[in-house]
Amino acid sequence: MPAGADADAVTDADDDAATDTDAEVEEYARWLGMDMQADAHLLWIAKEGLQAPLPEDWKPCKSPEGEVYYFNFSTGESVWDHPCDEKYRVLYQEQKVKYPTAADMR
Repeated sequence: MPAGADADAVTDADDDAATDTDAEVEEYARWLGMDMQADAHLLWIAKEGLQAPLPEDWKPCKSPEGEVYYFNFSTGESVWDHPCDEKYRVLYQEQKVKYPTAADMR
């Protein structure tokens, strides 16, 4: 994990929710564990996850290698994944149980 003392926030992050493409939504959905056919009714979770704002005090930063990570300037914590990703993984799992498809019930 990158050292916090050298963290510089990315000011021109490409995280503009308005430009999320279908390919980006699909990639994030698969990353969350979705099957694109069986879980099509749950794609709203991937769309929402891509548009999720960072929690307070978190900023996107770039490592010396140019990779984006997230740094909390209050606590000094840094993570590679968006701080809200786990919330959307859990939401997907909950919704999959709550609204199973015929394939899930086999």
